[in-house]
Amino acid sequence: MSKQATIASLVRTAAKTEAEFMSTVEGIFEEDDVERIWEFFDRLNIPRSQGAEDDLMCTVPDVGGAALEKRYDYGDESRVSSGVQRFLDRHERKIKWHATHPSIEGVDNVLLLFRSAMSITNLRLARLKLLLQSKDELTPEEWSLARKLMNNSFLSFRNFLNLVAGDWVDAMSSTVPRDELAAKLGRFYELVDHQIQRLEKQKEELEGRRREMAVLPEGYPPVKPPVYFHGDLLGKGPWKLFWQSLNDRAHHFREAVG
Repeated sequence: MSKQATIASLVRTAAKTEAEFMSTVEGIFEEDDVERIWEFFDRLNIPRSQGAEDDLMCTVPDVGGAALEKRYDYGDESRVSSGVQRFLDRHERKIKWHATHPSIEGVDNVLLLFRSAMSITNLRLARLKLLLQSKDELTPEEWSLARKLMNNSFLSFRNFLNLVAGDWVDAMSSTVPRDELAAKLGRFYELVDHQIQRLEKQKEELEGRRREMAVLPEGYPPVKPPVYFHGDLLGKGPWKLFWQSLNDRAHHFREAVG
């Protein structure tokens, strides 16, 4: 039996290339150990110096394998997601750093960080769908966890987009000649547009599943999972504003480099 790799070793491997990042994420789910998955994401780090990838304009890859198959209960999935959130928050701060230190040399790292955020966001939402398919009737606590997982996924992506297509690209536009920046970013904006379209589809799928489910408040008859829970995104008004903000940022990004 081979010796289990340390988390530190896995983190170093994942930081080498995008391909190794994806395969290592898939591999940690194969271990089927919630605490190791949490620790892996909690410590996962893509250095600011990283960025030498063959093609940052190619389609953003999807995590597959065990990461889309291993099913946990609501408490364990929430634990996994908390580690993922720490990974995303940490790399969001790296984008903020790039926005205050704009340089053509830092572009590859920004794009690599954003690509990883898109891949991980898609993984989170795929795992949320897997979680919601595990049972038709939830406790209020389980529905609350599901709502939190969804909100964190969508809002974290919006934070990344606001930074990349806002503060960072504006700082770059004021520092680097437009034609040089446009040449470096290429058609990356198409990946951003595609990701927004994908998020819209994922949201529709989650909403469709919500309509099929029930919440069982103790001592009361079953009810449909409420569409508004503790001030989150749900509700037609907040969702409309959310999508508008994403599309506005994507448009600004296209205009800055187009």
